Amino acid sequence: MPSAEQLTPDSRFFALFIGPKHSGKTVAACSVRSESQSEAPGHVSVEDFDGRIRGILGAPWINKKNLSYDFYPPKMRDLVGKIEAKFQGWMVAAEQGQHIPETEIIDSITAECLAMIQQALPITHAKNAQGAMKGKTLGGIFMPGPEDYGMEASATYSIMAFLRSIPIKNVIVTAHTIDRFGKADPDDPYSESIVVGEKLSIRDKIGENIKIYFDHIFRFDRRLIGGAERFFVKFRSDLACTSYAALPSGEIDITGKDFYREVLQPLLRGEIIE
Repeated sequence: MPSAEQLTPDSRFFALFIGPKHSGKTVAACSVRSESQSEAPGHVSVEDFDGRIRGILGAPWINKKNLSYDFYPPKMRDLVGKIEAKFQGWMVAAEQGQHIPETEIIDSITAECLAMIQQALPITHAKNAQGAMKGKTLGGIFMPGPEDYGMEASATYSIMAFLRSIPIKNVIVTAHTIDRFGKADPDDPYSESIVVGEKLSIRDKIGENIKIYFDHIFRFDRRLIGGAERFFVKFRSDLACTSYAALPSGEIDITGKDFYREVLQPLLRGEIIE
């Protein structure tokens, strides 16, 4: 049994990068790599559910030679089987002392959840032995039901279980955020609905369940300032949190910066970011 004295903050980086669309999550995630800077293909592995891996082309600091990716369109045949076979292969390789990625990225869990519902629909709506269509349809479109949402949750939890089990140094999951609404007057059921915060753009139960696994939740944002795009990160907010005590609570401008080398690592050393 290992002693807690052996624990260090950088022994494993298990993080959730959140924010609205096009807020820099993918670029920031792909900048995270080990100090060894291996050129081995697949040193950084991306499971691309969003189909937006090309977003890294505008980030020259990302070492694309050591980054590999698999794209998972929602209608891919046996999507779940392909993902689990890949992860199971890594577990076997790790047990045998073979190469596995040092950074694994799921981009994004939002698109992954939607893809799993698409995977379930043809199964739950297949014709029965009498030739009648199972499940509910509307205008010829399959409508998801409890079993479809059950597969979404089960597949997502299975992916999270693999990520927690494979001895990969850096694990990053991205997720989109949306507005959270509530009553202007909580005591008046007829008062108008207003934005009271934000939440992950996945079903609430799944969102709350997966957040418990992450040591860090970083919140990214993009704003137009003077007609130019600027990108920001917060380490502490209603959703954001971190176990790194050295990280500040204020917003940090990361525009044009290598997030890992020029932002995160200097901040952890106590340096001030301009």
